[in-house]
Amino acid sequence: MKTDIRTSSSYQEQIMTFAYAFSVTMMVAVGFASNIFSIDTFRHVQLRQTTVGIHLLVYSCCSLFGLLMLECRLFQLLDSLTYIPFFIICNVVSGLASIFTRICLWTNGLIALQRSLHSFEHIRLLNNIRSRAAAPKQLLVIVICIFLMHVHELICRVTLPDPVAEGKFVCQIKYSTELLTLNTIFIFLHLFVPFSLNILANCLIMASISHRRATLHQTTYWSQWLKQFRRHGHLFLAPTLAMVPVQFLIFFSHNNLSFSFKICTLPQMVLSLKFTCVDVTLKWLLRLNTSANLILYIPQAATFFVVICSSEAYFKVFKKKSLCGRVLRLNRNAKNKVLHFTGAHLPWNMTPHHEMKTNKGKNAEN
Repeated sequence: MKTDIRTSSSYQEQIMTFAYAFSVTMMVAVGFASNIFSIDTFRHVQLRQTTVGIHLLVYSCCSLFGLLMLECRLFQLLDSLTYIPFFIICNVVSGLASIFTRICLWTNGLIALQRSLHSFEHIRLLNNIRSRAAAPKQLLVIVICIFLMHVHELICRVTLPDPVAEGKFVCQIKYSTELLTLNTIFIFLHLFVPFSLNILANCLIMASISHRRATLHQTTYWSQWLKQFRRHGHLFLAPTLAMVPVQFLIFFSHNNLSFSFKICTLPQMVLSLKFTCVDVTLKWLLRLNTSANLILYIPQAATFFVVICSSEAYFKVFKKKSLCGRVLRLNRNAKNKVLHFTGAHLPWNMTPHHEMKTNKGKNAEN
């Protein structure tokens, strides 16, 4: 984005800088409030009794940190930035933003798997996997694996003089042929492992429901499975559509809010694999890459709306037990009381018109 802005005219540079900074800041502001509400909800002991609640709390925290790192990257647009601050933003902040985003991506798949396991009967192996004590270990494994998969990126990030603007800098990632191959493998893993976890979770849920219904109604297992697939087939929609062309995804993304990370990850993955190096004169490609990178953060910004608002149980805890929910409810009640008080104590000459008509009608009858 910086190169695109610096190679534009002075007037376009101001407009593009404002548009990009405004878009990022608005997304971060909405995401900050969304994740603060989510953290305030999932911090309660009631929701942290299950592994899903613990994972959602960590997911909200990582989403918040990832969005804050995205906002810090805006400082790269400052022309007065010297080498050391630019180096920190390029090599540290940008790397952390990528790491937190991948942690959220994998945690999303783990949450789906944990939810599916809770639909099964108590088996010792499953109890160990879905136990509350196992949640921190699972999250620790994810964090360590994601960090190790980004070590090469952190090492290969370099701050170089901008070839089109003297005295300014650009942030680049320079991979050798071997590391580029390794990075391609990791990109596929970041998409296909969470995708596989979601598909597996959906299959397990369908299997559990079908087994119970077959036993209850004395029917065959596969007939119940097909029946449940027709009813709950939408669960497979988001992860399946992640494998189709980007244009198809964009068309359907307007009709389903639950597309989550798979929809938002694929455009960036396609661009990363297709264009390892971009000519600065191809402005459309630079802007497309910038848009894909921003789309990647949409699920992190929409945590409250996707997770809490869509769940009656979580939303009930938010309204009644979370600090933010109680404050919002008190403010709404206070406004309602003020409106009620104002309407009840209006002067005679400000009495609503329909009430005056009613009073006149009563006097005429008397």
